[in-house]
Amino acid sequence: MAVGTGDTGSADANGGTGGTGGNCAGCEGCAATPWAELAAEMRRIKGATELSYGQLAQRTHYSRSSWERFLNQKQLPTRIAVEQFAAASGQDPRPLLIRLERSLAHGTATAAHTAATPRTPVGAVRASRPDRSVRPVRHDLGRPLGLVAAGALAGGLVTLLARAARTRLVG
Repeated sequence: MAVGTGDTGSADANGGTGGTGGNCAGCEGCAATPWAELAAEMRRIKGATELSYGQLAQRTHYSRSSWERFLNQKQLPTRIAVEQFAAASGQDPRPLLIRLERSLAHGTATAAHTAATPRTPVGAVRASRPDRSVRPVRHDLGRPLGLVAAGALAGGLVTLLARAARTRLVG
C-alpha cells in the first residue's frame, strides 16, 4: 500500500504535530515518523472506502472519538484497533501492523536516544535555540500505562466501597 501524500508532520508526546518540519527527536534525517506514516495510510484508506468516524465506531469496538484520535495522531492505536480498522475497511491488516510495529520501535529507540543524550544546562539550551516557538518532540510511551494503572486502582477502590456499603445494609 502506498503512503498518502498529505502533510503528516511529526508526532509529539500527544501524537500531534510538533511543527519541527518533519524531523523527530533523535532522527535528524527522517522525513516523517513511522507513526505519521501509519496515520496517513489509515486516513488514506478511510478516505478511499468513504468511511466516517461514526461508521468505524459502529463496525469496531472503538468510539468515534477514539478513531479521530488514532487517525489524527493524537493517540497511537493499539494492535487490536489496527486489526479492527483493517477488517472494517476490507483491507489486509499486515501492512498496517508492520507500520504499527515500526512506530512502537521508533518510539522506543527515540526514548533510548533521548535518555542516552547528555543533559545540557538550561541556560545553554536557551542561548543556542533562539526560536522558542518550536516545541521539542517528546515520545512519552509510559504515560498511557500509568493511566491504566490509576484506572485499575480507582476501579478496585470503588468495588471495595460498594462491598462495604452492601455489608452495612445487609448486616
